[in-house]
Amino acid sequence: MSKQYFSTSLTPEAHPADIFCVETTSEYAITSSGNSTLKFWNATTNNHELSLTIKTTHRLGIHHLSANKELGLVAAVGFDGEISVWSLQDCSCRAVITDPKTAYWAVRFSADGEFMAATSLDGGITVWNAASDNFERCGELETKGSPGLAIDYSNDGRFIASGHENGGLYIFSTETARLLHSLPGHIKAVRAVAFSPLSKLLAAGGDSNVITVYDVTSGEQVFNLSGHSRWIMSLDWNFTGEYLLSGSFDKSLKVWSIEQTECVSTQTESDSAVWAVKWTKTAGTARPQGFVSVGIDRTVRWYREATGS
Repeated sequence: MSKQYFSTSLTPEAHPADIFCVETTSEYAITSSGNSTLKFWNATTNNHELSLTIKTTHRLGIHHLSANKELGLVAAVGFDGEISVWSLQDCSCRAVITDPKTAYWAVRFSADGEFMAATSLDGGITVWNAASDNFERCGELETKGSPGLAIDYSNDGRFIASGHENGGLYIFSTETARLLHSLPGHIKAVRAVAFSPLSKLLAAGGDSNVITVYDVTSGEQVFNLSGHSRWIMSLDWNFTGEYLLSGSFDKSLKVWSIEQTECVSTQTESDSAVWAVKWTKTAGTARPQGFVSVGIDRTVRWYREATGS
């Protein structure tokens, strides 16, 4: 059964450069771009007006974001290889994390707000105590040395997954800091990884143009989702785990039914590549869950499901 979504709001030229990333909370969609500015768009109104702007210290633009409502923080990773952490309450900079030996690339907070993990271009994964005042480094996870392009924490906090430039795809135990699974199925760069809400499945996509879904416990490949014709840049599960959202360099967004293992909706409003997509955070509210997309066209687009579909 197909699903119908339509664009409810768009903001052209939302940033003066490509918008590389979007993160959502129950209050905001947070975007950033090549001009290193964080913009907070109101997620609770129909017009999704700009509520707040933070000019960060990154010299070369921002390409990854992660927000944690429990901590009231958003972390940004720039092309300068640095991570900056900002307060959602007073817009102050809580930390700037650098490593003279490498450059950080993708970042993710744990759901409980206790930890933050990031991949780096030397292939390693670093974990920090996000609840500490100075973001104390508390762990390192070793991979096979290929640049880490994507990372995610499972919602139950038990696993970290990373995707790498050489097609490497790994699941680590956070309890033991050991590698649990080196997953097959990708021989090209993995640019997006995402755990399902119940932490039972992992979705991964990238330059192979195919989304692969794995069983987290066994590491077995469960099924593939095919339909994109270019790189898959971004993946996100809806809050029930029934649907997976993808954004691609082929200029499209797709919604996939996990039960049917097929695409149930395709959006092609953008005339250029889509860098990032996110479902809105509406669990526990009366608002229907929709999604947000950003990309090369510098536009922030909001979608929701058509009534009665």
